[in-house]
Amino acid sequence: MNYDVVVMGSGGAGLTAALVAAKAGLKVAVLEKSERFGGTTAISGGGLWIPGSPQARAAGVDDSAEIARNYALAVVGNRAERALIDAYIDNGPVMVEWLEANSDVHFALSPPSCDWYPEVEGAAEHGRLLAPMEYDGKQLGNDFDRLSRPREEFNAPGGMMIDLFDLPYIARLPAPGALWHMAKIAIRFTFDKGKYGRGSRLTMGTALAGRLLKSALEAGVELFENAAVESLVTKDGAVCGVRASINGGIKEISANRGVVLASGGFSANEQMRKAYIPFAEQHVSIMPYDNTGDGINAATEAGAVMGAENHVNAVWAVVSKRMRDDGYLERYAHLIDMSKPGCIAVNKQGERFANEASVHFVEAMHATGAVPAHIIANEKFVKKYGMGLSLPGGSKIKELVASGYLIKGDTLAELAAKIGVDPSGLEATAAKVAADAVSGKDTLFGKGDTQIDIEIGDPKHTPNPCFAALGDGPYYAIEIFPGDGSTTVGLRIDDQCRVMGENGVPVQGLWAAGLDANSIWQGKSPAHGCNVGPAMVTGYIAGQSICANS
Repeated sequence: MNYDVVVMGSGGAGLTAALVAAKAGLKVAVLEKSERFGGTTAISGGGLWIPGSPQARAAGVDDSAEIARNYALAVVGNRAERALIDAYIDNGPVMVEWLEANSDVHFALSPPSCDWYPEVEGAAEHGRLLAPMEYDGKQLGNDFDRLSRPREEFNAPGGMMIDLFDLPYIARLPAPGALWHMAKIAIRFTFDKGKYGRGSRLTMGTALAGRLLKSALEAGVELFENAAVESLVTKDGAVCGVRASINGGIKEISANRGVVLASGGFSANEQMRKAYIPFAEQHVSIMPYDNTGDGINAATEAGAVMGAENHVNAVWAVVSKRMRDDGYLERYAHLIDMSKPGCIAVNKQGERFANEASVHFVEAMHATGAVPAHIIANEKFVKKYGMGLSLPGGSKIKELVASGYLIKGDTLAELAAKIGVDPSGLEATAAKVAADAVSGKDTLFGKGDTQIDIEIGDPKHTPNPCFAALGDGPYYAIEIFPGDGSTTVGLRIDDQCRVMGENGVPVQGLWAAGLDANSIWQGKSPAHGCNVGPAMVTGYIAGQSICANS
């Protein structure tokens, strides 16, 4: 098997690199370890942090590359590699324009989303986050089933996908217009589920992965699923191909121009997690089980070096888990519910220890040792907003209580006893929250003080969209763990995404993108979209660099 370019992994990074190379006339193969394409991107939110995008300019957003660059450099601090951040800021809008002109990939300006460090000069409240446009999976034809399926626990019942742009309608329910909008989505999903076994309305990361897959197929990229790379092939110190297990046999595949590593990092590699992740025994990753660091390990065996010690070694997420009767471990990322008014998180002493709406909540779990912790709300809250795997409306409450995922107590003291929390501490905490809720000011941790918090709160709730008393029982608790939505430790790269060797020069014929490359933020992300964004931009840069490599 002979190709110009071999790409390891089929997420946003890998497919973007493959698409760029194929559009330049190169013969490209993508090797995907799992049975379907889309990688980590397919189960992500799909957002890209791209300052100065064409969409932002068209909307009249007042921003500049220099302002965004200085903001990112200030956030990352003295560990920043200026050349990598420069490459990202400069190439992000170019990549978006290229994809819009050369593929089925299209974006829209996301609903308002603040940068994560508003106190840092140059932070923006809106205009830097792009969202992939929804996609009709039927456009893939017979290849639809080759696209990764959405995780049911990340979506509505049965796996029905909801978009960011649907959230205003959900917030207005049961208003007639909002009800009709959601009803149309549900009707379409029900029909598709019967015909295709899944919904054809794809949103967020799945939409992005679907668009990239369609574009790659149309560009002539050859895609191999169930194709695990065993090692890199080298000659005279240069990478010239891979050895991969395809259809049960080991094949040597040549790559005349180069190999791109984009296999999704090491979230499922137990040994590497113990080396890099705090509280590794309790930490729960929401990433695919196929992300075992294959690309990173193959590269280091070929003489590549790991990146610098990062601020943070993963993108953190609060996670709860439940083992289903069929043996599948459901993992739920608490991205929304903890920001709503009436939900608190407590440690073993029954005390709050951080702002539940903060994007840095896991760091507080690490710092205080509250591992695991519990989130608590009353029945009214759970039925209105949902909590964890319990969706709004409360239809799954009895099932989740029976499984032990939701713990119920008619009183706070009863609940505290069931979850192993100090009852007097919990009652005192609830009293303090109730007292503060009168004015809407969280005097301990400032929940709801920032625009970042408010964006995910309940705009109808006053005076604080994120903060309210627990109210009357019965109460429910969910055990939560520090988790990760990706790793950030990876291979050292230069500004062309070439993998660096022990001698400080690039390993000839080897590029890395996405989570196989060390985080350009050194693990300290400036905003939402700083995972998929770098994946695709580094994929784009790697593809362009390979094309220029004679």
